[in-house]
Amino acid sequence: MNHQVIQIMSEPIGVGQERACYQHPDDAGKVIKTQRGESYKQTSRELRLYKTLDRRDMRNFEHIPRYYGLVETNLGQGFVVDKITDYDGEVSRSLWWHFERGYPVSEFLPYLEELRQYLLDNLVIFSVDMGRFNVLFQKLSPTQARLVVIDGLGDHVAIDWLDRFGWIARRKINRRWQRFIGRLRKYSADTMRAYGGNPKTLDAAYRKTG
Repeated sequence: MNHQVIQIMSEPIGVGQERACYQHPDDAGKVIKTQRGESYKQTSRELRLYKTLDRRDMRNFEHIPRYYGLVETNLGQGFVVDKITDYDGEVSRSLWWHFERGYPVSEFLPYLEELRQYLLDNLVIFSVDMGRFNVLFQKLSPTQARLVVIDGLGDHVAIDWLDRFGWIARRKINRRWQRFIGRLRKYSADTMRAYGGNPKTLDAAYRKTG
């Protein structure tokens, strides 16, 4: 059995309330998520979801990072997932980053609908607290982009076996999606008021109507 401890010496790429995300020192295309405090809730939810997806032999990871397993690091146990970057190698920016710079949520509605359909088709349940920081706008090429959910995946309920029934899972996804979109619209409106300028539009190459 391999007990190698991965040494993380870099600053985190991102920091949340419960976890920090670091560049994998041995793989430029992956990151390691580690715990920051005593709460293990977010990690537990995500690992349960990934276990469920693995049981289904899911192959489509277009809108969520692929999971590669648990590792031991000098910062404690972590787990490895894809690093979400743009075609130029830069880490993809969140919806919140775009809101703060004057891009209204309306610019992303076709991409959000595409994401919603993916979650429904693949029964990927997300937490009730998924928010504006958790979704990245990934530029795949000079003309293609997509939204990727990097946090807030999984179900917060203690007993989730009912989620195995497709119609129950889809009803839950739709219900939570409506609340999620409501929050995005509010965040967008608030930041546009603070921004004070004319709303920005995505580059013509990334604008789509549906």
